[in-house]
Amino acid sequence: MLLPTFISRKINISIPTNMFFVYAIFLYCAIYLGEVHSFYYRIPQWDTILHTFSGAMLAALGFSVICLLNKTEKIPVSLSPVFVAVFTFCFAVSLGVIWEIYEFTTDSILQTNMQKYALESGELLIGQAVLADTMKDLIVDCLGALVISIVGYISLKYEKGWHEKLQVKVKVN
Repeated sequence: MLLPTFISRKINISIPTNMFFVYAIFLYCAIYLGEVHSFYYRIPQWDTILHTFSGAMLAALGFSVICLLNKTEKIPVSLSPVFVAVFTFCFAVSLGVIWEIYEFTTDSILQTNMQKYALESGELLIGQAVLADTMKDLIVDCLGALVISIVGYISLKYEKGWHEKLQVKVKVN
């Protein structure tokens, strides 16, 4: 929860309240509701909803970072809206893949069930059923990232300004 504030102070950027609020809600839903109150087992598709949302959040973060770098005067670069959208998508999907590697590693070392290779009762899944959770997570990460990438592309290409509400900015001293 303190990571955005730490990053904001360390590298002198301003994180919009909207972005921080969305981040806090996501963590509340994933950790408190998902793990503490077992929403991952009690609410159908809870994990899918969160992965779709995380794909979109990570894309918004990637979009914000690349737009920030695109506007900097220290490095004069003018990236096309298509490049920004493709970068945004790749950034979010890459982090989604890294998260799945983290889940696999944690499950292997700590004997947890983040990848849902077992039912709540402890019964182990076999065959393709074991892969279903990870593949579904990656697919919906891609869908969430794709939506934000397309919205970001339209916002940049047609100068709509939609992206500015969630964009990280350099602090002016």
